Amino acid sequence: MLTEGEVRALTALHGEQTVSELATNLDRSLSYTSELVERLETAGLVEARRQGKTKQVRLSDAKALELLTDLTQQYSHIDWPELLSGAALRVCYYLDTPRTVTELARRADVHRSTVHRALAPLQHRGIIYQTDDGAYALNDGFEQLSTFARELAHQVHRQTVEEQTDTYSILWESLDEFLVQTPTELTEEHFIPTGPDQFQRYGLPLLARDRRHYLYSETTNELSPEMLCCHMLVIDSGARAQSYCLLLLSHVDIDRDELRTQAVKYGVEDVVDELCTYLGTSGDQRTSRLPEWEDFQKLAEEYEVTL
Repeated sequence: MLTEGEVRALTALHGEQTVSELATNLDRSLSYTSELVERLETAGLVEARRQGKTKQVRLSDAKALELLTDLTQQYSHIDWPELLSGAALRVCYYLDTPRTVTELARRADVHRSTVHRALAPLQHRGIIYQTDDGAYALNDGFEQLSTFARELAHQVHRQTVEEQTDTYSILWESLDEFLVQTPTELTEEHFIPTGPDQFQRYGLPLLARDRRHYLYSETTNELSPEMLCCHMLVIDSGARAQSYCLLLLSHVDIDRDELRTQAVKYGVEDVVDELCTYLGTSGDQRTSRLPEWEDFQKLAEEYEVTL
């Protein structure tokens, strides 16, 4: 997420400084510092302006920087740039709740050995501890470390989408991915179309909407029906959206284990469980947002879906 040099630059930047002054404070070369500033400017973490032949830089108003400043001021004896370099921030992103090494490695997409290396210095300084069942957790007073990592990722996501459009809403996000709603067509390769209009790919043409939805991911190449179902529930978990998901689950050969995995990832597992129970019991067990079975049968007939 950030290199040690980038964190050092952020913690060393007070008020407005020239790149040359910042280089002196960091005890690094002007060329190295200029590269740091450019990367941080691209990430929306610093703002720069030209004043004659010099370049003045200062911290942006990103919320992540407020949290970083609070940490460095409250715990000034800790060398935060050293601790937060490498994979440490990736792992801290998921320390919003106690998690085992295995779970942290899976969620952060790093090896278990990397998790151990990242957390060992934090544990040595009393920032994190291990629970009785072996999970890692942040000690009291350091909970904002996970919040900082999350705000930092959110800032990166905002910068990514703002390169494409000024009008948008981020509906869901993880460390490396996010779902965005916008009236603008996004054509950059990592923005994968999703949402209601993608149901037509499975023979379920829904009414077109003015809003468009995209999954931003640098690792996903194709949208699966399991992912589409979960995206739909993130976008809109109302009665109509749930009925459309029921149609999709009935019409397409769904991998139930994969559906459950995706549901947990997107935080819609309770709703997905209710949908699966509804279909498995032919509507005998349903929530108030799900239709009577007879009404769903009629809807399925309209879309030529065999139950």
